[in-house]
Amino acid sequence: MTGNRRKKGKSGTRHRVTRAERKKILRNRILAGAVIGFTAVFVAIAAFGSHAAQDDQVSQRIFSTSYSMSDLYNNYNSADFVLDGQKMSYTDSSQYTYRLGIDVSEHNGTVDWEAVRNAGYEFAYLRIGYRGYGSDGSLVEDATFETNYEGARKAGLDVGVYFYSQAVNETEAEEEAQFVVNILNGRHLDLPAAIDMETVEDGAARTDGVSGDQFTQNIKAFSLDVADAGYEPMLYTNLHWETFTLDMTKLYDLPVWFSNYSTAPGTPYKFRVWQYSNTGTVDGVSGSVDLDIEMTPVDASESSAGSVSGSAGSTFLF
Repeated sequence: MTGNRRKKGKSGTRHRVTRAERKKILRNRILAGAVIGFTAVFVAIAAFGSHAAQDDQVSQRIFSTSYSMSDLYNNYNSADFVLDGQKMSYTDSSQYTYRLGIDVSEHNGTVDWEAVRNAGYEFAYLRIGYRGYGSDGSLVEDATFETNYEGARKAGLDVGVYFYSQAVNETEAEEEAQFVVNILNGRHLDLPAAIDMETVEDGAARTDGVSGDQFTQNIKAFSLDVADAGYEPMLYTNLHWETFTLDMTKLYDLPVWFSNYSTAPGTPYKFRVWQYSNTGTVDGVSGSVDLDIEMTPVDASESSAGSVSGSAGSTFLF
C-alpha cells in the first residue's frame, strides 16, 4: 500500500511518509486519474461525433428530403430502344450513349470472360452473396464470386457486384452491407454494389411480412454503409416494387438497376442500367444469362441528383 512505502528526501536519507503527505499523494493521483479519464471520454466523444457527422453528411447527400418530380422520372424515348437479336441499343446518340453487359452468379457455372468480352459485352455485375430464406437468414458468399471477379477484370470488363437481400430490418441490412464490404476487402469496383430485393415467388420467405416502408429503410441502411466504405450503392428493382412496395421519393437519388424482360423498359422512373433479358445467349456462358444495357447521358449534368464520397475517398456521381 502507498501508506507503507518509504521514499528518499532531498538529502538522500529515508524517512517515514506522514499522514498529510499520504493525503496529498492520494489527492494528486485522484486528480490525475480524473484528468486522464476526462480526456479519454472527450476523445471518444469527439471521434464518435466526427463519425456521426460524416454519416449525417453522407445521408443528407444521398437521401435528401428535397426533390422535384423530374428527379424521379426518366427521359428515355422507348422507341429509341431497339433489340437486334440478343443485343439492345439506343438509337438517339445525341442524348445518351450506351454499352452492354451481363450479370451472373454461381448458377451460371464457369464463365469464359475472354469470350464474353470478345462478344461485345463491356461490363458485368457479379453476385457477391445472398442471405438465405430460412428463419436464421445465414449470409453466404457466392461460390463463383472470386473466380468471376478475377476473370472478368483480367478480360477487361468493368465490374460491379450485387447482394441478394432478405433483411427484415435495418440491422440486418447493415449486416449484409458489412458482409459485402468484408469480402471486397478494399478491392476496386468499377461499378456499384447493388442491393437486390425481390419477391420470392416459389415459396415462403423470411421477408414475407416486411412492410414497404421497412424495405425502404433497409435499402437506405445498406446503401449508407456501402457508401461509407467507399463504394457506390445501387438499387436493383422492378416496376412492381417501385409502384407498390418502395417509397421512391426517399430513394430517388440512388442509381437504379431496373429489371423488365421486354423490348422496352416499361418504367417511368429513372434508371442507369436496364436488365432487359434473362434468357440471353452469350459466348463464354453456358445456358441462359441475364443481359443488361447501361445508359449514360451525353450531358453529364443529367446523370444524377448529386454525389457522395465514401470513407475510402471515392466520389460517386448519382
